[in-house]
Amino acid sequence: MKHYLLKSCRYCCSSDLVKNGKSLSGHQRSRCNSCRRSFQLNYDYNAYIVGVDEAIESQTLNRSGIRDIGRNLKISKDTVVNRLKKKEIKKVNPYFLDKEESDKMRQLAVEIRFDGEADEFWSYVQNKKEQRWTWYAIERESGIILAYHNGRRTDESCKALFDKLAVFDIHTYHTDDWLSYRKYIPAHKHRVGKDNTWKIERKNLNFRTHLKRLARKTICFSKSYILHDIVIGLYINKYDFKNGTFSNAT
Repeated sequence: MKHYLLKSCRYCCSSDLVKNGKSLSGHQRSRCNSCRRSFQLNYDYNAYIVGVDEAIESQTLNRSGIRDIGRNLKISKDTVVNRLKKKEIKKVNPYFLDKEESDKMRQLAVEIRFDGEADEFWSYVQNKKEQRWTWYAIERESGIILAYHNGRRTDESCKALFDKLAVFDIHTYHTDDWLSYRKYIPAHKHRVGKDNTWKIERKNLNFRTHLKRLARKTICFSKSYILHDIVIGLYINKYDFKNGTFSNAT
């Protein structure tokens, strides 16, 4: 009995393929007659296999360190780092950056009232003296992150966060008693107290549970500010900016 291997295009899944020469490593290359793109099906290095980028992202957001991912996927840790650095990271929820949506929000500003919670959580890079704080704000009802900023625990970092939040019409902010918040939130919009920030405190726990480098007691930590910020941004972009559903409080 003969067995046939069905080959399909890695880009459009068409089976209308023709041979298109060989690569420098000697592997057969193919060209798709549908989308006219050229590719090869087999690679000597696992980093070029289809789906590796998605696997790197998934494992990064599920408590795997850089070396863990390299061992699991049988690729270099430097490749893992380089792939993560190429990720596009947004720092403000893109739903509200869309001009059409922003115009709708402004037109409904009289009817819509946003209540937000703001907080910051601690981590470090290289050693515990090199502190790195993630400042962010959520919409109270849905828990969706509106914007975030990575930096030190200073007034400048707090201001950078609220500069990003300027696009939103937030009626009331709920925060803890950190003095920086009092400087940039008008008194009539500011509510201080831990009893009103339980949702964002719970979200802090999600960060530390899902990202290994943020766990309080672990041997896994970030060695560069760039990668540290990318991993946190990747988590927020995936679970809040893309898949999150915002609900309006009226």
